[in-house]
Amino acid sequence: MTRRYWNINLEEMMQAGVHFGHGTRKWNPRMAPYISAKRKGIHITNLTRTARFLSEACDLIFDAASRGKQFLIVGTKNKAADSVARAAIKARCHYVNKKWLGGMSTNWSTTETRLHKFRDLRTEQKTGRLNRLPKRDAAMLKRQLSHLQTYLGGIKYMTGLPDIVIIVDQQEEYTALRECITLGIPTICLIDTNCDPDLADISIPANDDAIASIRLILNKLVFAICEGRQYECSIMFHQHTKRVIRISGVEVGQHFYWQIGGFQVHAQVLITSWVVIAILLGSATLVVRNPQTIPTDGQNFFEYVLEFIRDVSKTQIGEEYGSWVPFIGTMFLFIFVSNWSGALLPWKIIQLPHGELAAPTNDINTTVALALLTSVAYFYAGLTKKGLGYFGKYIQPTPILLPINILEDFTKPLSLSFRLFGNILADELVVVVLVSLVPSIVPIPVMFLGLFTSGIQALIFATLAAAYIGESMEGHH
Repeated sequence: MTRRYWNINLEEMMQAGVHFGHGTRKWNPRMAPYISAKRKGIHITNLTRTARFLSEACDLIFDAASRGKQFLIVGTKNKAADSVARAAIKARCHYVNKKWLGGMSTNWSTTETRLHKFRDLRTEQKTGRLNRLPKRDAAMLKRQLSHLQTYLGGIKYMTGLPDIVIIVDQQEEYTALRECITLGIPTICLIDTNCDPDLADISIPANDDAIASIRLILNKLVFAICEGRQYECSIMFHQHTKRVIRISGVEVGQHFYWQIGGFQVHAQVLITSWVVIAILLGSATLVVRNPQTIPTDGQNFFEYVLEFIRDVSKTQIGEEYGSWVPFIGTMFLFIFVSNWSGALLPWKIIQLPHGELAAPTNDINTTVALALLTSVAYFYAGLTKKGLGYFGKYIQPTPILLPINILEDFTKPLSLSFRLFGNILADELVVVVLVSLVPSIVPIPVMFLGLFTSGIQALIFATLAAAYIGESMEGHH
């Protein structure tokens, strides 16, 4: 375990009252090595020892956080409750600050059942299902929800036992400490002069009654957790960056074609489109194969993407957006993944008879096909909403204009294809020129810029497609 500097200041600890212990009559003889003096019937804690053990605790927490470990902070007495909640939320940790329910960790199966019940009730409340129940049943379930929120609100996202438990007051949280010892969970504990220093893995001698003292110790520990997690992210970013560097070469050449019958088919479009579709289907299958009550990382990401697509559809189409979410989502995800595959996947390593592979959206035929689908959806939305009466607007002010008006609306979404293809082609040309000029410096920053603009292009296409559908359903012309 590497030792680091945590800016632990003795003067700062004195100002917070960390050195004040309990009365000389209320002390544990095992705390003698941590007591430096007696003043007016009160034991004074040796702050040098406090700083040493606090530094060791911060080192342990940093290493654990850098490996992705989970923490639980326990402090239920009134003076510590608010500080514990704030510290845990800041560090994205689990916490218990009202009451430690007996068996919360040793009888984890029961706790997990209560958490499932808690999450189900929260879901019912958010969706408004509780309000549709009879008043008596609704009142009973709301009382249950309030009770669970009070005692389990700080661990509602906990899916298993924590890796390290931080305990604020040994005397107050003795039950929690004994359960951690039984399960072999490492503990870091604030101990006052009336505590037993041998129970916890790391005991930090400090005043566990003063709010300022508790807040100071928690702030140091939380800072170590945050630093450890940032260190973990920096390592992951460095690893991903090295992978990106290896595939950041840009190469532009001729297209790859297949001869099928008497037609010349863009094989690069078909092959890479299959890859993109396989990526989308494979990712969706893996995520929904075993859905969890508490979304995992992948499930949570896909739910966020779905909610984002719903928001785009609802904003542009209106209240009848529901049936159009799959169409808008397919457009957005296909273009988004296609663009990213063109920026990230090293297509040039695939040996072909001639030509090279590229993203499907790099081909004008693909973008025109996407725009034609939008045109068809435009008319289908109007016909579904109003039937044949939808064409009534095209004969205004005179029936002679019917073919012209229909052609105008049909070609309107086609502008999307030229906009999408033009933007992608311009990005590709910029990247090629810059990389050829400064090949050792530019590729990585430009690639990240390309990834960002690729996402924006997918969003613009999907938003405008939804806007055209919403316009058709409203009947404007």
